[in-house]
Amino acid sequence: MRVLYGVCSWGLGHATRSLPIIRKLIEEGNEVTIVSTGSSLELLKMELKDKARYLDFEDYPLPYTEKSKVFLLKFIYFSPRLIRSIIDEHKSIVKFIDKNKFDFIISDNRYGIFHRNIPSFLITHQLRVIAPARIKSVENSFERFNAYFQRYFKNIMVPDYEHDGISGDLAHNLNHLKSKKVRYFGIISDFKKMEVAEDVDLLFSISGPEPQRQVLEDLVIQQINDIEGNIILSLGRNLNNKIDAMRNSLNENIQLYDFLPGEQREMIMNRAKFIISRSGYSTLMDIYALGKRAMFIPTPQQTEQEYLAKYHESMGNFLYKNQHEIDLLTDLKIAKKYRGTDKNYKIEKNTETFLKSIYA
Repeated sequence: MRVLYGVCSWGLGHATRSLPIIRKLIEEGNEVTIVSTGSSLELLKMELKDKARYLDFEDYPLPYTEKSKVFLLKFIYFSPRLIRSIIDEHKSIVKFIDKNKFDFIISDNRYGIFHRNIPSFLITHQLRVIAPARIKSVENSFERFNAYFQRYFKNIMVPDYEHDGISGDLAHNLNHLKSKKVRYFGIISDFKKMEVAEDVDLLFSISGPEPQRQVLEDLVIQQINDIEGNIILSLGRNLNNKIDAMRNSLNENIQLYDFLPGEQREMIMNRAKFIISRSGYSTLMDIYALGKRAMFIPTPQQTEQEYLAKYHESMGNFLYKNQHEIDLLTDLKIAKKYRGTDKNYKIEKNTETFLKSIYA
């Protein structure tokens, strides 16, 4: 069968979590065309090479601001533009679909990639947008916004569990989305747990949009030499041949990488005893898949990351720290008292569960 697979480019998480599904589709003999753009598309090309076809298709602009006080106002102001972008995306993609003929469509958080005459499925864990200060009227408005566009999809496929899940209010306790359309198929990850020695005491993974990625990098560089043990620091950016100069400023116990490709990152995460990272949902799924202990530093003003970090801290799973308050020596001592991923999720068959729903 011919499958059109859309991937949101707001961060690499949508691409990485789609990889196991796309790999399985290809393995089962389907012809897959991927629609994405930017770093997400480049990552998918790097991982899948000529096993899929690719369409570089402009994504929606990111409603992001550095200032928390104006975030909500900016998002509200931005909403009509976002809606227009989704409508324009849909009109353009329908022309492509009609010319190329697909059997079904899967879209990871790209709301305009669907066709009324072809079974279309939306992958999302964000059925509710978390508002600053959890303002209920605002969250209900965002949920209605989601429900309006999600009605065009046959099913909403949620990478979490209906009960005992990890996404909290992002995908549960809904008010406006018809529950019969929602299918929880379990957490997914392109990473598999390996039987390797945990010889890395700390993996520090820095990621996210600028300028906050650079802010966190600067804070970490100032403090990381005070930490003992075998440490790996991944900066999530291209150092443009400056990596040697940066290495010279770090102690010998610290290995520095600019960007870790998939297989290398999978191995290092398996080797790590403890991980410090952003609290994006795909990262959270990877940590659960590998059964790791962690500390989360969410990207400032990304309310979803802030909510997930606070939610899991409240459950006693991981320590949550504001970026501007980090004190690595002290924080690590506290963070290691949290229990980590005490739930032993078996995720190997979750991709199969997803595809059974698609094929049905």
